[in-house]
Amino acid sequence: MITSVSNKKIKDIQKLKENKNIKKYGKYLIEGKHLVEEAMRASVVDEIVISEDFEEYSLIDTFYGEVTKVANSVMKHLSDTITTQGIIGVCNINKKELDIKKYKKVLILDKVQDPGNLGTIIRTADAFAFDCIILGKGTTSLYGQKVIRSTQGSNFHIDCFDNIDLADLLEKMTDFSVFATSLKADKYIEQLNNITGNVAVIFGNEGAGVSKEILDKVNNLLKISMPGKAESLNVSIAAGIVMHYISSNLK
Repeated sequence: MITSVSNKKIKDIQKLKENKNIKKYGKYLIEGKHLVEEAMRASVVDEIVISEDFEEYSLIDTFYGEVTKVANSVMKHLSDTITTQGIIGVCNINKKELDIKKYKKVLILDKVQDPGNLGTIIRTADAFAFDCIILGKGTTSLYGQKVIRSTQGSNFHIDCFDNIDLADLLEKMTDFSVFATSLKADKYIEQLNNITGNVAVIFGNEGAGVSKEILDKVNNLLKISMPGKAESLNVSIAAGIVMHYISSNLK
């Protein structure tokens, strides 16, 4: 059992809390029983770390990689939550090429910055059976711990691609009906019906929305009817409304 935070293995794991090291080593951290279970099903777990009082060994009895036990004080040092569940997974980033023609319902994010928003949007896309999520350049990292916690494992259910040039991608999406949200749109999403074929929907930055460069490439601009006094919606709430409506009306 490792009892010191100065241990080299612990220092190496701790490094994976920083985006620069996630990119450098191609690994990231997950925390908690549910996320570790989901990651094991997705076969991306490289190593598991458990605390000295962790008792739910049935959760990891099918895992054949390295399991490291650490003192509770070391687990608290590694943990990113106030109350730790005593288990952390070190996961591999599985790099894959984006072949947009493989997908039917695509979610595209343009410079979304808040990790909680990103994780919630991914979880919502999973709930409404989207099969691909694309993070454009400038969107917050897919592998930050707050993002991963907010997804609740949905990131393991959908093909996710990050750091994508959206302008270039849209040129290739000739077989898709592409929608984007904009307060300047002249059509409300409630006016849509009988959506057919492959569909993609774009959501933008919390403050600026979808960038002008991207909006100029999209013919279907939409906004949500808001009869109340609020001027705008949080991007994760707006995404949920739009994805539900599109899923419900897609033929």
